[in-house]
Amino acid sequence: MPNRSRTRRPRVAAHRGGTAPVGDPHARVHVAAVGFEVERVVEPLLTERADRVYLLTRRTEDAARPFLEEVLRRLERAPWPVEVRVVRTEIWDVFGALAELRAIFTAERRVDRNAGDVLPIRVNVSTGTKITAIAGTLACMLWKGEPYYVQVSQSWYSRRTPRVQPVNDVVRRIEPVAVYELRSPSRELVEVLEALERHGGRLRKRELIRELGLDRPGEGASGPPSPQAQHSRLRNRLEPLEHRWRFIAAEPTGARGRVAITEQGRLALTLFGESGRGVRPAAAE
Repeated sequence: MPNRSRTRRPRVAAHRGGTAPVGDPHARVHVAAVGFEVERVVEPLLTERADRVYLLTRRTEDAARPFLEEVLRRLERAPWPVEVRVVRTEIWDVFGALAELRAIFTAERRVDRNAGDVLPIRVNVSTGTKITAIAGTLACMLWKGEPYYVQVSQSWYSRRTPRVQPVNDVVRRIEPVAVYELRSPSRELVEVLEALERHGGRLRKRELIRELGLDRPGEGASGPPSPQAQHSRLRNRLEPLEHRWRFIAAEPTGARGRVAITEQGRLALTLFGESGRGVRPAAAE
C-alpha cells in the first residue's frame, strides 16, 4: 500500500495579489473546490468580501477547466483586490484533499480551533466533489474553520456536456454548517504511528519499544527500565490507539507480537503527523 500519510506541498498558482498577507489572523480567507459551478463559488466570496481564496482543482485537465477560468475572470473584476490561489490536487482522494487543507490551515495559522481573536477560514462544502466536501467539513472540525453550504434553485449546465454560460446557478442563500470539535491524539500516540509508518506499517512489539526509546532510562532513573516496565510503557500507548482510536491492530502474543497501522491510522498521520507541520503553500507557479 502506498504511503499516503505524508503531507504534500501544494502546487499553488497565484492569480491576483491581495492586501492581507498569508497568516494575518484577521484576513477573510475562503476555500472552495471548483467543479461545474461558478456562482456557487463566486457569490459567497463577493458577499463576504473575501481577502484571499484558495480554489481547489484537479492536477490534470478536465471538463471543469472552463468553470475555473470563469471563476478567475469574475474575481478579477471584484471591486477590491481578492488574492486567488489555485491549489492543484486530486479532488477524488480524501487523503490528498485533507493534506492540502492542512497545509492551507497551517500557512494561515488557523490550526488552533480554540484560538481567540482569529477569524476562522470559511470553507465552501457545496462545490467540487463529495470527497472535497467531506474533507472540508473534517478540516473545520479539526482546525479553525467554518463550513458553509450554498443553496441554489436552478442549475443551467447539462450533465453530459457541461459548459460555462452567462448564468449557471441561481443562488438562493448561503447556509452555515454546524460542526463539532474533533479531539486529536496526544503527541506520544502519534509517535507510535510515525514509527510504524517508517518501517512499512508493521513492527514487532520489542522493535517498537526500541524505536520509541522506551528501553532507555527515564528522567532521574539510575538504569534502564526492566523488560516488564518497558512493555508496560508500550501497552499504555497501544491500548488507546487500538481500542479507542482504532489506529492500530496489535497481536496479543508478547514481545514477538506485531503491531500494524490501520487505514484509520494512516488518515490520522495525514491530519496529525509531524511531516505535515508548518507546511506553507508553495510559491506561485
